[in-house]
Amino acid sequence: MPAPNHVQVCGNDHSPWVQAVLLGLREKGIRHTLVTVPPPSVIANSGVVMPVAQIDDGPWLLDSERILVALGFSKVEAAERRAMQSVFLSDAMRRTEGRWEFWRRFSFSRDGHPSAVRRMWNHFWRTFPVFYFFLLITFGSRGRSRPTEEQLVEEFRFFQDRLAGDAAFLGGAAPDTVDLQLFGQIQMFASIPGPSLRVLREHPELARLRGWIGAMQERFRDHPRLYSAPWFEPRLPEIEPARALERCFYWAGAVAMWIALPISLLAVVYYATRVRKKGLLRS
Repeated sequence: MPAPNHVQVCGNDHSPWVQAVLLGLREKGIRHTLVTVPPPSVIANSGVVMPVAQIDDGPWLLDSERILVALGFSKVEAAERRAMQSVFLSDAMRRTEGRWEFWRRFSFSRDGHPSAVRRMWNHFWRTFPVFYFFLLITFGSRGRSRPTEEQLVEEFRFFQDRLAGDAAFLGGAAPDTVDLQLFGQIQMFASIPGPSLRVLREHPELARLRGWIGAMQERFRDHPRLYSAPWFEPRLPEIEPARALERCFYWAGAVAMWIALPISLLAVVYYATRVRKKGLLRS
């Protein structure tokens, strides 16, 4: 199939699945745009999910693996998918422990829409997905035990063991879907630093995995949304945050979400139920 001319991706770059698609597009050299809020028609039909992508003028696609396969990458093996989900949940379900830090860090995300007016609008309305995931994580993490350092190491060891051969990447000689999704996870860990990032950086048993992170970081050193840049070798400059005016619109949207709490809460329940019924929990 001919390479796409342009791909529009919708979602927040804190999401490992959004990052995986962005990395895949950069690997293929495909022109693309990231906007933080999907079209209302997509939200109405599918709920709050990310990433959502449109290849040229085609239909909107959901799920990072499906999007990457459409771009020419391979499917992920079932064992790798399960290991990826375990690594994801161990970090994702702890991201709201620092509530102020959660909201503050999300304010830095940039929107790539070419229109300044639309960017401001997107920064205002993207607080609904942030509010949505903030509530889902906060309530979903209740009753869950916090993984120990040993448990985190064991989860990462699955991928470390896959690097035991001569291949430079998990997918072979070049990054494939599993590399892109796992490196997307690294971006999530670095966007709000926590125990998963610390274990990856410091634990002596994960040296081979750190070597892989370094190889991925070198390969994607021109990726403008590389949250891992200052945390792993080769050290690179930190990402450029959203502009001050854009962050003002973000915080105005955050205030609006909390002022309209009864309506916002009902919307979260409605869309969470819709996503569950459609079986779209994994992205």
